[in-house]
Amino acid sequence: MGSISDCDKSYVLKMSNTVREMINLSINALQSRDRNAVQKLYEMDDTVDALYRRYVNEIINPQENQNKKELLDKTSRCYISALLILGYLERISDHACYIGDSVYYIVTGNSNPRR
Repeated sequence: MGSISDCDKSYVLKMSNTVREMINLSINALQSRDRNAVQKLYEMDDTVDALYRRYVNEIINPQENQNKKELLDKTSRCYISALLILGYLERISDHACYIGDSVYYIVTGNSNPRR
């Protein structure tokens, strides 16, 4: 794909920080049997999902003052690499929520109503 050193990594960095927090929270919840952590995980997952949708929307609908074809030709490697990474991070955040769901079930014996 070539170098991505000149690509905007702000979405990837923001989402990766949130996902890292989610992983830590889910592991801590499992260790401490904290059934209330699942709500925080869901809130963070909503943030990750919103970031992903916003990024996809920005790719599909670039700023009005930018030529769409020129923009895509110039930065397609940036968009493709970021979109792949964001998709993987979004999936990892779902798995952190699954851990929270399991903790909730272990502690209460009930499945979580959100899932």
